[in-house]
Amino acid sequence: MYQLTIAVLLIIYGVIVYRNFRLAVFLFLAVLPAYLLRLNIFGFPTTMLELMLGIITIGWLIKLTEKKIDLSFAKPWLIPFIILLIAGIIGVVIAPDKMAALGIFKAYLVEPIIFFFILYTTLKNFGDPETALMFLGLGALPIALFVVYQHFTGQAIPLPWDLERRATGFFPYPNAVGLYLGPIIVLGLGALWRSLRVQLYPQALFWLLTIGLSGAAIVFSQTEAAWVAIPIALLLSGLLFTNRKLLTLAILIPAIILIILTPAIQSKILLQDYSGSVRLKQWEESFNMLKENWLFGAGLAGYPAALEPYHTHQEIEIFQYPHNIILNIWTELGILGLIAAVWLAGLSLKNFRQAKKKSSSFNWLAFAAVTALLEMSIHGLVDAPFFKNDLAMLTSVVFVFLAWSATEPYADKINLEEK
Repeated sequence: MYQLTIAVLLIIYGVIVYRNFRLAVFLFLAVLPAYLLRLNIFGFPTTMLELMLGIITIGWLIKLTEKKIDLSFAKPWLIPFIILLIAGIIGVVIAPDKMAALGIFKAYLVEPIIFFFILYTTLKNFGDPETALMFLGLGALPIALFVVYQHFTGQAIPLPWDLERRATGFFPYPNAVGLYLGPIIVLGLGALWRSLRVQLYPQALFWLLTIGLSGAAIVFSQTEAAWVAIPIALLLSGLLFTNRKLLTLAILIPAIILIILTPAIQSKILLQDYSGSVRLKQWEESFNMLKENWLFGAGLAGYPAALEPYHTHQEIEIFQYPHNIILNIWTELGILGLIAAVWLAGLSLKNFRQAKKKSSSFNWLAFAAVTALLEMSIHGLVDAPFFKNDLAMLTSVVFVFLAWSATEPYADKINLEEK
């Protein structure tokens, strides 16, 4: 019955792809957590999200043959993407579990890169990014609502998280809530500003509801890293990327004073509490492992096995990842992976500068996208914000928003609108 239901949903989605490709791509943004629906086809493991991407990829390739689609935008992104794929291939070759590594290579690298091209070429009109963001928000709402339900009823929280009443939503663990909803909140704040600016009040109401519920969900999941990452990302972006530096400092300075005067906040930020001590032990062991595997790392999905000989802190478990964005990439993809990540970060900043230069007024999309990347990076200092099916796709989406915000037609339209 389960597989039959999935099959019916995929057929319906295939019809949507055929009848309205643009709507199908935006619907895909609303169901990124559909990777949780897993199944086997002829013995090969896959997910609902993966099959949906396969359908829209076929539709996109057909569109490529039917009419010319300008792919010149992709040139700056090709080299870092290729380096990333080469690092992934090496990660599969050296991985102890080749099947697990192939699954990660496919889901975390190949598929997000494919979707990057699909989404970018689907954005045609000035309002398309806002529509795409609305669908992301629509996908966030049921997760946030379920988290709120779990919190107030105590029901449907999986072990062992029910003991602390840490809501998980549809995810298997609570931190996944903050990892997924954090960037959407930041993007939603940009969309909210835009909606109020042009007096689209129904849209503004939608974003107020989505941001409010998502923020509550992060609190109820007790994803403390997201509590820190969201405000710090907004403040740093305000300081670095806007002309409102005095206003940002007026908020930032009292925040710093509050941190200095509050021991509980100090201990959390300085990693002096229990979870912080676990992270420090993880990183110590990971560095010891990387001293002897510095070039290629441990391979995709190879970190737990590679860390075993260096696991000196027996009081903590061996996790799937080191829970640090640099160490995560280094252990999985080696030095090449780090080079690709730095390249993509530099390219993102370049796109932001281009968008700002071409726009005589505030380019909200570029600001929201670069702030979302900053939020993911800050959260990633103590967690794994990329190595997950939905998060890899979400990162690709943010790259698209940054790249598209720098196009002259989009920036010019912002300028005309302001006039």
